[in-house]
Amino acid sequence: MMSLMHLCAIKIWCLSFKIFMKRRLMNMPIPLIIGGIAVAAGIMGVKKGIDAKNDMAEAKEVNETAKAMAREAEEFIVMAKDKTKGAIEVLGQEKIRILSTSVNDFVVYFEKIKNINLKDSDGIEELKNFNPLGEEFKQLKAASYEAKQVAANGLTAIGSGALLAYGTYSAVMSGLGGLIVTATTGTALGTLSGAAAVNATLAWLGGGALATGGFGMMGGMMVLGGIVAGPALAIGGALFASQAKKALQDSYGNYDKAKAFKGQAKSIGVALKAIFTRAGQLTELLQQLDGYFVAYIAKMAATINLKGTDWQQYSLSEQQDIYKCVQLAQTIKMVLDTALLRQDGELEEATVRVLENGNKYLQKINQV
Repeated sequence: MMSLMHLCAIKIWCLSFKIFMKRRLMNMPIPLIIGGIAVAAGIMGVKKGIDAKNDMAEAKEVNETAKAMAREAEEFIVMAKDKTKGAIEVLGQEKIRILSTSVNDFVVYFEKIKNINLKDSDGIEELKNFNPLGEEFKQLKAASYEAKQVAANGLTAIGSGALLAYGTYSAVMSGLGGLIVTATTGTALGTLSGAAAVNATLAWLGGGALATGGFGMMGGMMVLGGIVAGPALAIGGALFASQAKKALQDSYGNYDKAKAFKGQAKSIGVALKAIFTRAGQLTELLQQLDGYFVAYIAKMAATINLKGTDWQQYSLSEQQDIYKCVQLAQTIKMVLDTALLRQDGELEEATVRVLENGNKYLQKINQV
């Protein structure tokens, strides 16, 4: 057991040590104290600096990834847009070609026939009312005349705006007469009126903004079946002038924007692919129908040249050939009458029925 003397000695030693340390600190030079604090602060500062540098490096990496993703999405949209625009222009060119050649030839020869009687014809019910004095024939004749004016300098000289308009809208019913004057010099879509002037998708596909609607690639907005996307996604900019933590947060915000834009690009691509496919199907249908149409027009022309213009002088076989020629004219008119897109940019549902009816007629005529 520790004696009282030992306890007293320990207490005295502890007190003496405290006094010694207090005096030592009091006599220590001030710069040495500050230096110690600075070293500690420096260590902390180095750590923060390293953290900031790491944050900035990560922010830069995330931003570069976001930029690449946005650029890839935009390039995909542009590619899909160009392909779809091309398909619609091909459809428009085919409509103009058929109207200015085959349909025009049909109109010229069919008008020559006197005392024509189609009441006993089979097939399309409306065929019974199709005659040179009927409204349907007049519409087809007017559209044919207009197409000849548009194609006066050749199909290759027709402006992109005219081709898009003919490919998108009814080439018979709508009366795209406003295109005639400027078609060969590259009609701007802004010259169109009615449905064409409010179809933002057509404006965007045309590559420019409509004066009336303000839509188009350059306008920074694209409208296609309810999808709205900024084609040029701004990422980065003055990002690195901010603090490191904010820069990192902003970079992840940019990444989220790019990811969302990529999703929109996919949806836009799906919509454009559907338009591209439908335009191609209608073009193919017109080409196949026109192949038969040309052959039957030639038969009708041969009959007129051989037997004159009196319907009563034709044999039953010759009359039946003219029936078929008129049926083909009406079937082609049905395709030409149907718009590809609605005003909101969606595919026109009627094109499905047109394709079905047209292909059924092709099967029927193939069996003859």
